[in-house]
Amino acid sequence: MRQRSLKRELNQWIIFTALAFVLVGGAIAGRVAFNQARELQDHTLLEIAKLIRAGKLNESRVLNHDINIETIIINQLGKKQHVPVIPLDIKDGFHSMELDGDNWRVFITTQPDTQRRFSVAQQTRLRDEIALSSSLAVFLPLILLVAIMSLIIHFIIKRQFHSLSLLAKAIDHQDGTNPQALKEKNIPIEIMPFVNSINSLLSRVRLTMQKQQRFIADAAHELRTPITSLSLQLENLEKAKTENDRSQRQQNLKLSITRLATLVSQLLDLARLQNGNTKKREIVSLNQVVCEAIASLYPLAETSNINLGVIRQDENISVFDQQGQISQLVYNAIDNAIHYSPPAGQVDVSLYKEAGKAVFMVEDTGIGIPENELQQVMQPFYRVNESNQPGNGLGLAISQEIAQHLGGVITLQNRQSGGLIYRYEQALAD
Repeated sequence: MRQRSLKRELNQWIIFTALAFVLVGGAIAGRVAFNQARELQDHTLLEIAKLIRAGKLNESRVLNHDINIETIIINQLGKKQHVPVIPLDIKDGFHSMELDGDNWRVFITTQPDTQRRFSVAQQTRLRDEIALSSSLAVFLPLILLVAIMSLIIHFIIKRQFHSLSLLAKAIDHQDGTNPQALKEKNIPIEIMPFVNSINSLLSRVRLTMQKQQRFIADAAHELRTPITSLSLQLENLEKAKTENDRSQRQQNLKLSITRLATLVSQLLDLARLQNGNTKKREIVSLNQVVCEAIASLYPLAETSNINLGVIRQDENISVFDQQGQISQLVYNAIDNAIHYSPPAGQVDVSLYKEAGKAVFMVEDTGIGIPENELQQVMQPFYRVNESNQPGNGLGLAISQEIAQHLGGVITLQNRQSGGLIYRYEQALAD
């Protein structure tokens, strides 16, 4: 398929438009010039007739002796002209008539003193040739000007599009691993929005690549420790001397493998979310999602002697979801609250509507998060130094990615009485 050329189309449209206007304007100007030339020739006939009436051209008249009307012919230079026979009963004034097989323009006049009648005649063909020459004299320069203008327009367009070629070369020469913003020097105003959009895109690409590079480096670092631990545990398992010792070491190995599998699963979840693959959204009941998450985590809360319950829940709260992401967000929030609450602690869940939004809130009685780290905990692999709970620092990062995908907002706030308030807001589904 042939690709469009903006430069070629601009040239064509401008040239065709100019040519069309010139043809129309030239035709009008030519017609006007043609009519004016004929009027000028009529005026010439009239002026000659005035001279005849005044008796100033008697000596130069051309006489037709067969009739009583003496005829003066406006002739082409160097060309002998036949004198036409003019009817005797013709009135004074202008007449267009056919005489002796030719078309003529004739002006009849009578001398007041002698009552002699004269005609000043000119062949129509000669008149038209003169008028056509006048029209071409007007029209041909316009055609020449269009040709010159077309060349100038082509040169100007080619020169203006040169800046786009330079931009394309600048992009081609970019290092794919570290794209830089395009220079905005000497860029036409009309192209600036395009350049700004490209620079904005390159900036987002650069940030995404840096984010992925950090993610890969952090993931490699996080995986190195459990893999090294597994290697050591396998060596220890081979050195077991008793069956009980072997069984205990096998159990520790299984726990390590489970933690590694969880880490890998969370890494895949985070990578999938950061990749930005969008699926079709569906409407889900947030009430049902919260109830299912609490039911799933209630045994864990009982084991840890945590009082888990719902203190507020409005009815019929529906939101948009993608592939069960909202379930993962709710589960992570309640699970973190249980893990970071001390024995005999309390986790309160609230779900309600506020200003056209669904609000999901989890409050715990744990140690909270230092104020200067409330934003940092949203970063992958970040763990609070004061926490002694096992984890890999991916739970909140995954929830943050989910919130961004679903158009929600997560807010963390420490309670005055101790503990953390986890608040998630998302627009209600229509």
